[in-house]
Formats: sequence, structure tokens, C-alpha cells
Amino acid sequence: MVKIAAVEVEYELTRDDIYHYQWRAGSRSSIVKRAKLKAYLAVLFLFSLLTFLSGLGADDFQFSRISFVWLIWFLPLVIMIWLFEKRQKRHTILEFLKEEKPGRGQLGAHKISLNEEGLVESTAVNESRTSWVGVDRVEHDEKYIYIYTAPHAAHIIPKRAFNNSQEAEAFYQLARVNKQAAAIGARY
Repeated sequence: MVKIAAVEVEYELTRDDIYHYQWRAGSRSSIVKRAKLKAYLAVLFLFSLLTFLSGLGADDFQFSRISFVWLIWFLPLVIMIWLFEKRQKRHTILEFLKEEKPGRGQLGAHKISLNEEGLVESTAVNESRTSWVGVDRVEHDEKYIYIYTAPHAAHIIPKRAFNNSQEAEAFYQLARVNKQAAAIGARY
């Protein structure tokens, strides 16, 4: 077995970093996706019901212009709901960020060290150790690497903390390989 020396990165987490993480989490969460789907289906059901009810007459069903109006308003209403949801999500994240204090945990200086056993995160107020078996998943996007210690909690590592994109990619790959090795080892 090849021993890998510890890899360490130091960085400063800003409000923009946490905002990006929260926005991403709110967009990718299966719970949020289900809630949105239910809301859109409820609106569709309501408009279908209104279309049907407006077409009921004394004798039978007649599709009229009034019935058609309900269908015309469906798409604008869905767009308005989508815009409201985006605005509400932004507002909620900004309210959450107002409570964050620099140097008290999330905002401020962080140091993450990776080794074969796991990872260690240090801030001005905390130090946490997580074995690779305790890591839920490792992901990345164009600006960040995320090491999830629970389904909805992650260490956010900005790629700007590295000297170049190759260093960031190597850090990401090392975290992924260690997580996969721990997952395989945990099965046996």
C-alpha cells in the first residue's frame, strides 16, 4: 500500500462562498425538488379543475372561452411562482448570512488537512476530525470542492485557495479516492 502524505489547504470563507453553497444546496436538494414538484402539480390540478368546472353547464360540458382563459393563465402563473421561489430563496439565504459572524465558525479562516485516515478542519473556534468512512460524498463545481460530512452539511473549499486548477483537481481526486477506498473497506 502506498502511503500518501497529508495534503493541507488554507483559505478564507466569505459570505459569497456560503451564499453559493446554500443556493446550490437549495437547488439540488431532493426534498426541495419534491416540494416544488408538488406545488406545480397542485397549481396544474387547480387550473384543470377550474377549466373543467367553468365548462360545466346545466345539460353537459362545453369548452368555452372562459374555460380556455384558465389554461392561458397557467403558464404565467407558473413563471410567477418560479420567480417568487427564486426571490424567496435569495431572501432566506441573505437573512441566514446576517447572523454569521466572521471568525466564529463558518466565515473566516479555515484549514483542511487530508490524510489516509480522514480529514481535519480547523477554524479559530473549532477543530473537527472526520474519518473517510464518515464522509457522505465528495463533489465539486467550477468554483468549489465540497466534502459532505452529512447529506446536507459540507466543508466548502474554494478552488481559489489553490495555486492553480491542477492543484485543486489533485486535492479533489485525493478526497474522492480516499472516500471510495473507505467505502470499499467498510463493506468488508
